[in-house]
Amino acid sequence: MTFPPFEVARYGVYAAIAIAAISMWLGHQAGASLDWALMRAVFFFVIVAALGFAAEAVLTIGYQPRPRPPSIPPNDQETHDA
Repeated sequence: MTFPPFEVARYGVYAAIAIAAISMWLGHQAGASLDWALMRAVFFFVIVAALGFAAEAVLTIGYQPRPRPPSIPPNDQETHDA
């Protein structure tokens, strides 16, 4: 599966903006001061944006697991040489 460059990071930043806005709104509705709600929103934005960029990095590394070496069955001639 291939993604265009920075697609996951872009959606991660969009999600971070949405979560930060929801956090700001919830903090304000709970009676928190504006500076505390803003600090909380920035904290959530940084965490979710970092997760988005980390997911982008993991998906674009191109990790390919090494194939297992083929299991070679014992040769009948080698066992009967003695």
